[in-house]
Amino acid sequence: MQITEEHMSDPEFNVIAFGDLINMSRMQLYRKLKSLTNLSANEFIRIIRLKRAAQLLGQDAMTISEITYEVGFNDPKYLSKCFHKQYGMTPSQYAASHGKARATSEL
Repeated sequence: MQITEEHMSDPEFNVIAFGDLINMSRMQLYRKLKSLTNLSANEFIRIIRLKRAAQLLGQDAMTISEITYEVGFNDPKYLSKCFHKQYGMTPSQYAASHGKARATSEL
């Protein structure tokens, strides 16, 4: 988790780089993550990035494009596609719903 978070904004951070940093082959990393999380290494990295994107969207301090690059995606459309698949709504819908929830909880 820590290594993924440290390299989150790096779009070049992938399974090979992840394995190199923890001194594991791609297959060892795949097997270890699969047994611990039931996710492939690519899915693990993507989900960590999407969770961070959701946190940033909830803070309402950055635009979706800024968040895209902050969490290591190169294309806002791809972030939106992955985000929709994970959360069932687009990043803008997520931001709007969390903004409303925050506004009503402050009342």
